[in-house]
Amino acid sequence: MKLIYKTLVLGCLVTLNTSCEITNLDINTNPNAPSQASVNLLLSSSEISTIGNATVLRNNASGFAGQMNSADDYDINNSSYGGTWNAFYRNLQDNEALIKATEGVNNPHYLGIAQVLKAYNTGNFVDMFGDIPYSEAWKANTDTPNVSPKFDKDSDVYEDLIKLCDAAIVNFSKTSPVAVKGDIFYAGNIPKWTKLAKTVKLRLLLNSRKGRATGNADLVKAFTDGGLIADTGADDFTYNYGSSINPNGSDGRHPWFQNAYLGDNGFNYISHQLIQEMMFNKDPRLAFYFYRQTSQILDPTNPTDRGTIPYGGTYLVLKSKFWTGYKDVFGTPKKADSAYVAGFFGRDRGDNTGAPADGAFRTAPGCYPGGGLYSGRETVAKALTGGTVGGNGVAPMITSVNMKFYQIEAILDGGLIGDARKIFESAIRDHIGKVVSLGLKVDPSNAKAPTSTEITDYVNLQLKGYDAASSTTAKLNFVMKQAWFSYWGQGGEIWNAMRRTGYPLTIQSPILRPKRQFALRLPYPSAEGNLNANATEKVTNIIFDRDPVFWDKVKLKWEF
Repeated sequence: MKLIYKTLVLGCLVTLNTSCEITNLDINTNPNAPSQASVNLLLSSSEISTIGNATVLRNNASGFAGQMNSADDYDINNSSYGGTWNAFYRNLQDNEALIKATEGVNNPHYLGIAQVLKAYNTGNFVDMFGDIPYSEAWKANTDTPNVSPKFDKDSDVYEDLIKLCDAAIVNFSKTSPVAVKGDIFYAGNIPKWTKLAKTVKLRLLLNSRKGRATGNADLVKAFTDGGLIADTGADDFTYNYGSSINPNGSDGRHPWFQNAYLGDNGFNYISHQLIQEMMFNKDPRLAFYFYRQTSQILDPTNPTDRGTIPYGGTYLVLKSKFWTGYKDVFGTPKKADSAYVAGFFGRDRGDNTGAPADGAFRTAPGCYPGGGLYSGRETVAKALTGGTVGGNGVAPMITSVNMKFYQIEAILDGGLIGDARKIFESAIRDHIGKVVSLGLKVDPSNAKAPTSTEITDYVNLQLKGYDAASSTTAKLNFVMKQAWFSYWGQGGEIWNAMRRTGYPLTIQSPILRPKRQFALRLPYPSAEGNLNANATEKVTNIIFDRDPVFWDKVKLKWEF
């Protein structure tokens, strides 16, 4: 989290400092000739902040969902997410200024974009914390300052955000006297912004459908009305990182790349379950997801090696059960197979033991989404030494793949009419295509595209599992497991999906006795309770693994 904030602050410093100086200027006083300079800067700053807000919980939420070991030490408390809380309100200041600068003047497209960004950012924040200061937030610098804003109910905030999306759609339909500039997402393409507004609304309706009286009906209508992010991926809401240090001295590369490739690999331990199941399924994405640093097999009889091996010998290459499953899939293993598997050095879920100096052994993030290196069976495992060229990965926020999984969920559990199986196949192929395309771009010297036969074999295996599921709920469980594989790099998406549906059920339970259950929300920061009297009750009475946000009717629990 510290690294993400450092990257965000360095990358945004010039823009943020500039925008702070202009928020009180007289903007758009002439509705027939609006000034663009100030709103351009505010928009760019708002969009950069959106990237930070959207990705700040990526690793932690992946830990909650069992994809990696981060935030999985069962010691989350009221001091854990103060930075996340403060950054959200700080990051949205320029977006609020953009809304104020464009409301009531002839600048509807800038206003519409600001409304969409607010809806997307705030929806994510409600999903994290539940009730939040909203209607009275961002008013500390007004003529009548409010430094102790009330907490609005999470369900009420959601309703307002849905209306905000509708207002944005109306604004996009209007004629604007100026073209939008400074837009790093869609380069001022208003039809794409209109699709995003409708998609953000749909996403809010999907999350909240079990917490709203007309939830399923409204969700179905949003799908049938259409105008959403397209199946082709041409409208994806993503951010593409660069592969070099920015002119202002900040590092514009993907945070995962910075964390793993620019020094001693400090990336979080990746889940053995995720690696093993992708391997046994012959998932074409495996070599693009993970980079193997070593072919050395540690010796548990050697004191130094023993201290490096994860808790309880939970080290794939030494697991007898792993090799039983491996033999069933690949045949009798050879020496080269052991060297290959040794590079998948992660941890089992819930292993909260201390981390030794194992940076040269840990599996690192690969090409997707962090812009790292490709690591197929034929790739020679090599420890990262820092300074590797790359980092031009992607931050997927809402993509065509997400939309397909949303649609399947709505069909299987929301009353939408459609062919879930056909969409399921499309979702898998779409995501494999995105992964491979990025891999060939960021590591062209090494990355090798899977053959069409390899892709089809994998897709057919998944369709076979889908067909074998004997009920609608069993099919949803199977689909959500594929979403679990596909949402690598989208921790918030899989965390939300698990809270919405309760699936997939096949995530490994923690191997050590936990101090907590599944994280249903984030704990309120104690610092907020010290500053805002309205927060005291929240800090004291809300328990993050007991009290869900309003739309979570499942209240997922781990099995022990």
